[in-house]
Amino acid sequence: MNIISIKKRIPKFAKNKYFIIGVVVVVIILIYLFTRGKSASGIESSPAAMGNVIEKVSVTGTVTPIGKADLAFQKGGVVRAINFKVGDQVKRGDVIASLDSADDRANLAGVQASLADLQRGLRPEELAFDQSNVNNASTTLNNAKSVALNASRDGYVKTQNAVFNYSDNFFNNAQSSNPTINIQTDSYNQSNNLNNERLVVTDAFKNWKSDLDSSSGIGASKLLSNSESNLNTIKNFLGDVSAVVNKLTPNGSSLSQAQIDSYVSAMNTALSNLNTAISSVTNADTALKSASSGYDQAVNQFAVQKAGSSQDMIDAAQAKVDAAQAALNKDSIFSPIDGLLTKADPNVGEFVSPGVNTFGVISNGQFKIDAFVPEADIAKVAINNSADVTLDAYGSNVIFKATVTAIDPAETVLQGVPTYKVTLQFIQKDDRIRSGMTANTDILTHEKDNVLTVPSRALINTSGQKSVRVLNSDGKTFTSVDVVVGLKGSDGNTEIISGVTEGQKVVTYTK
Repeated sequence: MNIISIKKRIPKFAKNKYFIIGVVVVVIILIYLFTRGKSASGIESSPAAMGNVIEKVSVTGTVTPIGKADLAFQKGGVVRAINFKVGDQVKRGDVIASLDSADDRANLAGVQASLADLQRGLRPEELAFDQSNVNNASTTLNNAKSVALNASRDGYVKTQNAVFNYSDNFFNNAQSSNPTINIQTDSYNQSNNLNNERLVVTDAFKNWKSDLDSSSGIGASKLLSNSESNLNTIKNFLGDVSAVVNKLTPNGSSLSQAQIDSYVSAMNTALSNLNTAISSVTNADTALKSASSGYDQAVNQFAVQKAGSSQDMIDAAQAKVDAAQAALNKDSIFSPIDGLLTKADPNVGEFVSPGVNTFGVISNGQFKIDAFVPEADIAKVAINNSADVTLDAYGSNVIFKATVTAIDPAETVLQGVPTYKVTLQFIQKDDRIRSGMTANTDILTHEKDNVLTVPSRALINTSGQKSVRVLNSDGKTFTSVDVVVGLKGSDGNTEIISGVTEGQKVVTYTK
């Protein structure tokens, strides 16, 4: 290709002198911008200048409702009603759903009625009724005492008959101080024991007679108790005598079988009479105890009613009402917050188990951010720090304002790294914010205005001492100067408290 053809390819505007001058100027500007801050020796520098230093902690979190509640019935049962559907607005205290509560409502009504009775006191007709109960119980008790006396006397007579007319036939001088058995026994010791038992029986009859003579003094209950003791003593005696009689044989006793049979029959009759007496006294004792208990209960009840209900009784009844009301409340699920119903799993008529989360509510339009700050940055964050938030759904140009409202004191280990949960709340409600969105959060932790700053990359750390290299006037050499630094900004600048002055150039890079 020759020169002429090349010239033909050059556009006409490129041959214009003004165009050429413009190109030269642009090249000069580019060279200036590229070489600014560089010396011929390859040193880059930047002047210490007054400015603002901002420290931020950047974390990513998740948007969640400020109020959120997973709700469950406290006890199992059949769902009777569901008052809202998913998406409905609910108020705090609204009954979202309830179980069949007929039994609990009936129980509450019963204890409420009892409390009302205690609080109002008794009407005159009720006091008269209680007085009548006392009178009737007193009559029953007096009758029981009379029956007790008759039973003891009858038992005394029947028992004497059993001993005197039957068992004493086998003793000589039976009612004396020296009774002696007159039939064959197995041994001398057996005969001696029977003789001694007969003496004890004589004493029992004497004591029994004395009790009957003074029955009004010792009381019916004591009379029956002593009578039962006497009956047991005589029963043991008659049983021992009957055992000896039943062992008699014609060969060993020189008695005919007919005589032996009559003796056995006699002892059986004696024991039968004794058992009748025992049964009569026992029944009288049971009736007397029942009548006495009934009388005491009627008297105590009447005394309480006349005195009126004590505060302790009213308090106890109120406690039962409170417990019944609490049991009834467990049949319903109440919304703990104002918000939106997000979950309602069961249907009316279904059985639900206790503790299973079947309903859910979130606060309406009020959201927060839960973020986890690494251990290295958590000391910088404080309650009420402001923050700029962007949501992935709307891009980085849409900024929402938030404030730090809580910092967990305990760590949460994520992927082996200790972190601390930080909660931020959006300052304003915004319909664009939704639960579950990803929130990119810049927390403004510190800020200083109008302070001396240098680029952070200009700082050199030597054994904990910070220094910078100040460019000398020749632009080719520099001098190391110790500095005291303040706040390190997130924008790449650091506050200088002392060591350099405004306008001094500090080295940021050397080849």
